[in-house]
Amino acid sequence: MEGFGGRDLSTITDQEDRISEIQKQLSYLKWRRSTVESSIRSLVGNAQRSDEHTTLLEIASARGLEKQKWTQEIVASELCKPLEVSKKFVQDFHKQSLKEMEGARATNENHIKSLNLLKERVLMSPQAQSSPKLMARISNLERHLVG
Repeated sequence: MEGFGGRDLSTITDQEDRISEIQKQLSYLKWRRSTVESSIRSLVGNAQRSDEHTTLLEIASARGLEKQKWTQEIVASELCKPLEVSKKFVQDFHKQSLKEMEGARATNENHIKSLNLLKERVLMSPQAQSSPKLMARISNLERHLVG
């Protein structure tokens, strides 16, 4: 078939098909190029952020070590100094210690009274009077508590 300008229509159709196919390929390649560029930008951005993050961590670590060293120096210097306390503080501390010791003594006495009362009740029970083993255990417990 002869077409416009003396050309064969099938040749024109083939050329149009080829042009259409090339345009599709070109569109695909443009799309692919944009996705690759986007991926590259993302990777570069992540790498920069990672480098910045690493740098910040190193700085923070260095500052932390400096602060730790500074703190240790202050503590060491303060421990070398004598502790300054007033006479009133020492007197109050002594009074408080005496109160605590008295409270512990009273608690101990109360505990001993309770144990003696319990021992008397156990010794009065019919089971204790008829069991030499129980009596021996009570004696052992007494020696353990006293000694």
